[in-house]
Amino acid sequence: MTLRATTNAGPPTLQTAIPEGFVAVPIIPAQAEGPLRICVLCSRQPDSAAGFLIALPSSFESRNLLGCETDAAGCVQRWLEICTQNVSGLADAPAAIRDALSNGLLDERWRDTCRSLNPGQSIRTGWEDEPGPIVWVDAERGEAVYPADSSAGEKWQLCRDDQTLVAAGLPPYSSSLHRYLYLASQKGKTKFVGVTAGAPSNENTAPIETLFGGRSNLVVVNPGGLMLIRPHNPVSLASLIEILSGKRGEVVLHGRSTVSLKLPLETTDDDRRSLDDAWLFMGTHGRWGRLMEAFHLKLRLLADAVTAVHATVRQLQRPLLNIADDHFAVRVAEPGCGLPVLWTSRLSLTDSGDAIELPIQSSDVRYYVPGPRSAPGIYRPPGTFGRQVQGRCTLRIREVLPDAGGLTIAQGTFFTQERMTVARSDLAWIRLALGSGSIDLYAHLEAEAALAAGELRFRTVGQRLVPETAKQLRSLEGVALPEATFELIPLISSPCDLYALGVLAVRTLLVNAGLTHAAALDAMTTLARQVGQQDDQTTSLRLRVRSILEGNRRLLSELGPDRLAWEPVDPAQALDLIPMELWCDALAMIVRMFPGYGPDSICRDWGDVNPLAKHLVFEATIKELETLLLRTRSLIMIDWRFNREIHAVIRSQTVGLPSKPQSKPALTPRPAISDAPFLT
Repeated sequence: MTLRATTNAGPPTLQTAIPEGFVAVPIIPAQAEGPLRICVLCSRQPDSAAGFLIALPSSFESRNLLGCETDAAGCVQRWLEICTQNVSGLADAPAAIRDALSNGLLDERWRDTCRSLNPGQSIRTGWEDEPGPIVWVDAERGEAVYPADSSAGEKWQLCRDDQTLVAAGLPPYSSSLHRYLYLASQKGKTKFVGVTAGAPSNENTAPIETLFGGRSNLVVVNPGGLMLIRPHNPVSLASLIEILSGKRGEVVLHGRSTVSLKLPLETTDDDRRSLDDAWLFMGTHGRWGRLMEAFHLKLRLLADAVTAVHATVRQLQRPLLNIADDHFAVRVAEPGCGLPVLWTSRLSLTDSGDAIELPIQSSDVRYYVPGPRSAPGIYRPPGTFGRQVQGRCTLRIREVLPDAGGLTIAQGTFFTQERMTVARSDLAWIRLALGSGSIDLYAHLEAEAALAAGELRFRTVGQRLVPETAKQLRSLEGVALPEATFELIPLISSPCDLYALGVLAVRTLLVNAGLTHAAALDAMTTLARQVGQQDDQTTSLRLRVRSILEGNRRLLSELGPDRLAWEPVDPAQALDLIPMELWCDALAMIVRMFPGYGPDSICRDWGDVNPLAKHLVFEATIKELETLLLRTRSLIMIDWRFNREIHAVIRSQTVGLPSKPQSKPALTPRPAISDAPFLT
């Protein structure tokens, strides 16, 4: 599939017809169709790995598909993301996540996310608050299928009536993670069709094939959940970073096949010279001029990213915990005649995070865990993800402290055979099975040298327990309670997002053909560690960073401004263009974004946050980026050729004075300035 675009006209100029081999299938019921239609893009021949539909980056609660808006003539007006609720994968999630989520909570999270979006970030359809159309796609015929009763023609609906489901012996909608379709008008005679994995069945349920009357080759688009339709920006953050570095952007992969979305800033070999028009006047100065401009534009991208995360966390008042470069999209506006398209880009956040609040309903403290799809990766804070340990333990309650403001706190000894490493901010979720029911306790564990192997002290967070439960807990003082179950959960909040943005800054400023993202992050953490070990807080962070770099040539070679370009650039010449003090300020900003590396870090640890204002951790970085943008903009506006000659003269004079006077100072020969595209 090819979406062809020009490079000097701003946004992509889309083809007037659906690409060959694909079909745009309207997902709005026929009676509701108008001249503009919301469609999902479907391949006529399935990819061996990805199937018929083109999947976009998704979250644990959302499935995102590539769609489009077409007019009455079938022409594509704009590309869209069709986002539908997806709860099927939650049945196998850890117990802490399963108990924290339900259909009711997921619906509320979805509505909160939609309300947090700006008007230009979504297309309001009403499906953000009420379930969207239940639709499958017949890929061979290129048409939508809306399940309906063959006899009466009534369409199947999502059952959200708890009483009706319980009367049929099925889990209620609001407090479970299972969903069923039914025929609402048939009351007690209807069958229920489960549309989530592992949905319980009985004599009142029917298989999913009941919906289609034997039709095959159907692909689900929306099985009845809430929906969000938003514009799709085909330019990814990773692609734009590569373009600013002088490398081509990449195509989109659909399973094992290639879906060539021609990016607004991507060109072929025949028209590569048109990339010159994407830059400001520095484009005519070759790769050296563009090095400075790329530095400024990359800082703009980072400022957009941090600001977008700050706005989302402020609106939702929960961390994201899943920030990565593929969760940002770039919108390229149409510039005026002669204006550079690279300066029209604007970054937006496409994922509102997968942080899940633990169900500590009786406590004033709010704790979060990452969603079930959060896997260890370069953007994940070290030692916080993938450390969930669960198993059995023996508990001895030493004392239940008197109520303080209605809160109950217990402390004692915790013993388990499970191997685990406990951090200060970890939380242990302990469930005691008693004759009258179960009690959930949430405790911090502390290792003490005097205890035996596997034993730790615990102290629960303050919880509001009903009087009977609190009395029963006191009666267990001094009693060994075997067969208790526990799950160890790292306590994390928005400092994790700040760390991920720091990793994104490393990706943006320091990764090129000679240094991978992992190697650049390792070098940056080495710098942060050395800065944190210095006791001299009377010296500015910039000077301390500079001192470390000048004393470690290998570290400077890995963290120098020449890394802004994809192809090799002479490090000394790069420092001529970008002053050392300015570059050290940029590195110092990244150092401060990493929690726990020393007194310079904005956050002491992963939970160091104001519980009522989780967005405040980003504001120091935003201010530093604003200052850097002002300073780098001044670099672009100066006469850079004259400036380089002055630097060359100064550098030559530091070697030593000439033995004989000369009428004119001898200038060091300047490298030839190429008019070819950036770094070619």
